[in-house]
Amino acid sequence: MNSLLPPNATPLMRALEAGATLRPDIDVGALADAVADPMTAPAFLLPWLAYGESVDAWDADWSEEDKRATIASSIAQHRIKGTRASVETVLSRFDELARLVEWHEASPRRPAHTFDVIVPMVLPDGTAPGGRRASAAFADAIVREIARVKPLTEHMRLVQEIRTVGAVGITGVVRAYSYTRADATMTIDRSPDWAAYLQTEDGEPIEAGDGSFLDTRL
Repeated sequence: MNSLLPPNATPLMRALEAGATLRPDIDVGALADAVADPMTAPAFLLPWLAYGESVDAWDADWSEEDKRATIASSIAQHRIKGTRASVETVLSRFDELARLVEWHEASPRRPAHTFDVIVPMVLPDGTAPGGRRASAAFADAIVREIARVKPLTEHMRLVQEIRTVGAVGITGVVRAYSYTRADATMTIDRSPDWAAYLQTEDGEPIEAGDGSFLDTRL
């Protein structure tokens, strides 16, 4: 074997050179495909695959099965990003009982370009569907994940609802996030001038106790 090493090369240098010349019988293309496939890639590579597929939400505590499924569905999720379907997909991961109510579906109607996410705290039969719904961490997680799939044109209010027989009690956490309606109906935009309102550190309007927004022009 021809060598590029000098005559005074050490045994280690010669061993490294010999090892570098070995050509194992490996199908490099098949190996690359297996590594790039979220269903066959080694588990320790999944975070890197998630980064490469621009996965919006990732939790190291998820099961391996959930991680692989999230990566595999990333492209499909990006195709519906900014729609009602994308928001409802996020909600389904958190709570099957949570529901979305657009401004024109609310009674009375809310300001245009707003919507509520309703999270039940007590069911009509008086039972609690789960204690975690009452935690601030749970509410913050919902808001954070919806923020990843929303455009900047609409605003969200998270409502923790207590519903009992004959009465409904509601407590709300005001958070402004949104989605884009996927219809082609032409409407006149009479939404408020959001820039004129006091805003949170996230750039969202602050709601007063009576449901109105705090206006900087007052």
